[in-house]
Amino acid sequence: MQRIRSFLLIAFGFSWAVAGVMALFGIHASSGMAYIAGAAAFMLGPAVAALVQHVLIDRSPASMLELHPRSIRIPALLWTVLLGVAIIPSFLVVDHVLGDRLGVAAFGHVSMASDHLEEVVAQMANERGVVTTSETMDALRDVPGAVILLLVLIAAVFAAFTVNVPFMLGEELGWRGYLFQATSTWSAGRRILFTGTFWGLWHAPLILMGHNYPEHPWLGIPLMVVFCILLAFLFDHCRTRVQSVWGPVVLHGLINGSAGATALFAFGGHSLVASPVGAGGFIAIALLVVIVLSIDGSYRRALWVVPRSNENGSVPG
Repeated sequence: MQRIRSFLLIAFGFSWAVAGVMALFGIHASSGMAYIAGAAAFMLGPAVAALVQHVLIDRSPASMLELHPRSIRIPALLWTVLLGVAIIPSFLVVDHVLGDRLGVAAFGHVSMASDHLEEVVAQMANERGVVTTSETMDALRDVPGAVILLLVLIAAVFAAFTVNVPFMLGEELGWRGYLFQATSTWSAGRRILFTGTFWGLWHAPLILMGHNYPEHPWLGIPLMVVFCILLAFLFDHCRTRVQSVWGPVVLHGLINGSAGATALFAFGGHSLVASPVGAGGFIAIALLVVIVLSIDGSYRRALWVVPRSNENGSVPG
């Protein structure tokens, strides 16, 4: 466990130090570009920890982090893309069924009607000081909501393979790169709970700055841990099947790139429920986890099985 503790100390130390500087200058989630730049630097912590721990402290070759693209299993990567694309639509379905169909007010409402989209886009444009023309709104009115959602998801796929890569690698080189290797002799279930917990706690300074849970920053920390543990199932499965850190990088980029679509279609409800990082998102991700485990029987059966190389109960690191 010594090298795992060392990795976590470096990752948390780097990122939380960045957060400390942000707090010193009064930067928070609504600070615009200053927050975006600070959060981008914050995200580098796990990658910095992975490289320092793996190369400088462990004295291991960088190739062991499996960054070379030749290790990627393409069919599994395509499955990852489908899984990532399904997350936000799954959340919208959950909110629609529980909120609109079953009348649970906390889940709010989901609408893909043209008049609703027109109102949301106009409001977003006004908040950003962008002037919308009647021609633009007329064109928007002619596009079905489902098509707009599809276009957003296609754009998210493109972003996941391009502009989002360096930012997502900042996290994934640590969590699903170094830490995945360091816990490779644990059962997948234990690794998921461990990684998901620390992944969630690592976000704490940003949560306190208003990230994801602006109305409930302190309650947002344990909720973020739950969210990350649930996501860690999908990320661990992806990492195992793709056999490369690039799988989780793409999945992470897809999630971040498509999350904004919820603002176009979901409205009302409680902020801790009708949100991708709230109860609605938890249910959607849990359903996807069940589907993945149902389809991949070998992964499901091995979930709590300790690899044979570690049957004597020894702990890596």
